[in-house]
Amino acid sequence: MLEDGKISYKSTVGLIITTIAPTAILYLPTMTYFEAKQDGWISVLVITVFGIVVAYMLTSLGLMYKNKTIIQYSSDIVGKIPGKIIGLIFCCYFIHINAVIIREFAELLSGPFMPETPMLFFIIGIILPSIYGVYKGFEVIVRTNRIIFPIFMLSILAILLYAAKDMDFRRLLPVFADGMEPVLVGAYRHIIWFSETVVITMFIPYIDKPTKVKKMLFLAIIIVGILGVLVNISIVTTFGGDTLYLTYPYLSLARYVSVGFVERLDSIIMFMWIGGVFIKIAVFHYCAVLALAQWLELKDYRVLSAPVGVVLVILSFILWGSLTVLKQQITYVLVIPYIIVQVFIPLLLFVIAKIKKKVSNR
Repeated sequence: MLEDGKISYKSTVGLIITTIAPTAILYLPTMTYFEAKQDGWISVLVITVFGIVVAYMLTSLGLMYKNKTIIQYSSDIVGKIPGKIIGLIFCCYFIHINAVIIREFAELLSGPFMPETPMLFFIIGIILPSIYGVYKGFEVIVRTNRIIFPIFMLSILAILLYAAKDMDFRRLLPVFADGMEPVLVGAYRHIIWFSETVVITMFIPYIDKPTKVKKMLFLAIIIVGILGVLVNISIVTTFGGDTLYLTYPYLSLARYVSVGFVERLDSIIMFMWIGGVFIKIAVFHYCAVLALAQWLELKDYRVLSAPVGVVLVILSFILWGSLTVLKQQITYVLVIPYIIVQVFIPLLLFVIAKIKKKVSNR
């Protein structure tokens, strides 16, 4: 049960970048600084390398069953009942991680920008267009990203460029002041962002040239990694030790720079960022709906777009009492279960599929 349309592998590069980058650049600098201090940018490099390794495994697995999603080929690899269990786990994962993303979005808008506005307003406001986009199909989401992606990227690069004049690179020294351990801990705590490439296991059947999917995914991860390093360095060299106390360091950087007659640059940047977050939410919403429809063996996934949207509204609103609780869960609680779903379950499927293939070829 897939749509008939195909998307270009080039469009998929932009889609993967937009799926990872919006929340990563917003939260990673402070979170990695907490563990690795001025070496946080090295933590991002470590995460990037790990992300490439995971991408290789995910694409290798997907290309073995390139006309199916992970929900469908799980049963082919491990049998119907274990495959159904794995499929249900992925359904729950796509829903839960999207609830996290939606809450991050709502916390930002209801915090520094419009604190008087109820958070539920922002949650419903982002879910409604997501429901519509998912209902209209994956190609619509991809086409929308073709418009949003270049604007989103330009907004990031513009802030970095204008902030360059105030950067003090001495704040990056000394390198490895406390050894390698804090760097690795900083990478481990936040590796779940780069492992979001697991969405590719739902996209491979849509890509017009699936044989190029490896290069495509590697390129996307490298670009996100470079952005992450540049944003991290820019923030640390601008704010130094104060980075630790910034809730939204990238937003603080946007407020810090001044561009001639442009006032409230942070509001302009935030408007562009919202576009990126919308794509990210729509992508995970689509993955959740398609995964659940395939798990239930429905003929049309569209009937689940609105019901899943309602579930996302409820979960994103009630699961976390505050931004502090949410960030603590992301850093200390969710990292292990998310890595199990994003990395270890696909790795297990990959190993079993490889073994079965070798046995059948004998």
